[in-house]
Amino acid sequence: MTHSTTGEDAGIGPRLGAGREAEVYAWGVDAVLKLYRPGYAGHRAEAAALAGLTGHDIAPELVDVVEHRGRPGLVLERVAGSDLLDQLRRRPWRMPALARALAQTHLAVHDAQAPAELPDVRQVLAERIESAPLPRELQGFALRVLDGLPSGDRLCHGDYHPGNVMVDGGRVVVIDWPNAARGVPEADHARSLLLLRWADADPGTRPATRGLMAAGRGAFTRAYARAYARGARGPLRDVEPWLVVHGAARLSEGVGAERARLVDRLRRARHEAGPLGS
Repeated sequence: MTHSTTGEDAGIGPRLGAGREAEVYAWGVDAVLKLYRPGYAGHRAEAAALAGLTGHDIAPELVDVVEHRGRPGLVLERVAGSDLLDQLRRRPWRMPALARALAQTHLAVHDAQAPAELPDVRQVLAERIESAPLPRELQGFALRVLDGLPSGDRLCHGDYHPGNVMVDGGRVVVIDWPNAARGVPEADHARSLLLLRWADADPGTRPATRGLMAAGRGAFTRAYARAYARGARGPLRDVEPWLVVHGAARLSEGVGAERARLVDRLRRARHEAGPLGS
């Protein structure tokens, strides 16, 4: 059920942060209000994912679903601590342990069954590939690869990276779930590998953090991948094909600094596929 909040009874405190899709405000002492911007509807997937994770202790508790001045919002448990990216910046010598924490928490996410109302990750990726500014032959190739990949019923975060994983004492908490979907774990794992290997830093990232990311991302990615593979319930399948389709879908996000690199990788993957790439 969604509750409306207006005027002084809204309980909204100072703004704590802002992103492309939402703003975050204090809400009392122990909660925050994530207020979505007009035109964005990720609150539905985020609310469904968080409701499905009740009792797992790896995500903020969903307190309420509200509407404030026509904007949808989620009242969430307030999580203290800092994200893994900040931990890496401040304590780079802990890189192996932080990579393992990233992998172990991702495996815990994939242990959860996805709520039925979440979209199929294959459909989400198909829509993004179709909207990506790609040459027709590369778009068709990516969609053919996607057609051969399986569906699943595991919870997929959709944007799992160190900036979305908080450490609060001994607890590790995954935040920001508007891209949640259902699928096979490898689909979500591949998205993380793509972000760790090739994603450009956010425009506001400090130069020191950019330098650290560039210097250590290869070792961190390998440590995360090894820990994830060791902890998986069985052999990982189709990770490379999932990387192909995620690379194509990523182009729909309009990160200009990544375009040439991602298009080049798609061209090479199509070439390596031989007749299947035609």
